[in-house]
Amino acid sequence: MKKLFSNKPLTRNVSIGERQFVTSGLNSSFWADAFHNSMIASWPAFFLGFAIYFVSMNSLFALLYWLGDDAIANARPESLADMFYFSIETLATVGYGDMHPRTDYAHFIATIEIFAGMSTLAVFTGLIFARFSRPRARVIFATTLTLAQHNGQTMLMARLANARNSSVTEARASIWLLYQEKTAEGNLYRRFVPLPLTQNLNPTFIFSWTLFHRVDETSPIYGMDIAAMRAVDAFFVVIFDGLDDASGQRVNVRQTYQLQDVRFGHVFADILTLTEGGLPHLDYSKIHDTQEQGIETGVPMN
Repeated sequence: MKKLFSNKPLTRNVSIGERQFVTSGLNSSFWADAFHNSMIASWPAFFLGFAIYFVSMNSLFALLYWLGDDAIANARPESLADMFYFSIETLATVGYGDMHPRTDYAHFIATIEIFAGMSTLAVFTGLIFARFSRPRARVIFATTLTLAQHNGQTMLMARLANARNSSVTEARASIWLLYQEKTAEGNLYRRFVPLPLTQNLNPTFIFSWTLFHRVDETSPIYGMDIAAMRAVDAFFVVIFDGLDDASGQRVNVRQTYQLQDVRFGHVFADILTLTEGGLPHLDYSKIHDTQEQGIETGVPMN
């Protein structure tokens, strides 16, 4: 409840993939960004919050009816339960007719409740529609990155696949290196450096896609071994976005890789074979498989 109503600075755990960070000093509460929080909440949490609101609102109006002098016709005298059920009928605009407002006071409270009910219905209908219509990419990322030789050059490789039958048009991908840097003054900064890809655009992403970053003298990771990367708390983020043909909306997703997720001297196993009829067959169950190359990469690994 403190997070819902407090405006005091909060301490929060924020994650980038599996990497955890702790933030503090922001004046934040649920109501400060209620729409965003409603959009990112899980479906069970969303409907639980709706149920709590529904019961609370009806309890409030039931109490207001109960405070009136015989305000509701056909309700049992002093029955808070009858007031609660009448409030539900009014808030939901059902109106069975067994009970109805008897006094001007009751009509006034019912008017307020009907207005609140219509507003609530509009808000929650909009939220549910927004949650259902929000585009989500179904992209499978290989669980590891690989660093090995490809076409005679040392490459950092990432692999992803489209898990939907529809294609993604104008797909774009990028690999970022995130690391910590200490300035000459002793201050720590988190740096975000893009790793150039041999091809970062895919006109129609239907099946699988392997991304290649050439590790040469121009690469930010050239000459770095695992110890050097660990010393600067380095990790990688792969970002994908594109236009989903089915929804006509842009979708985006990302995957984070820690240093232990990088397989040095390994390449991704081939997922493409031919059927007996000569048709290409892609086995997505092998999307995460790698195999040792046995070729010197030229990159320090210790």
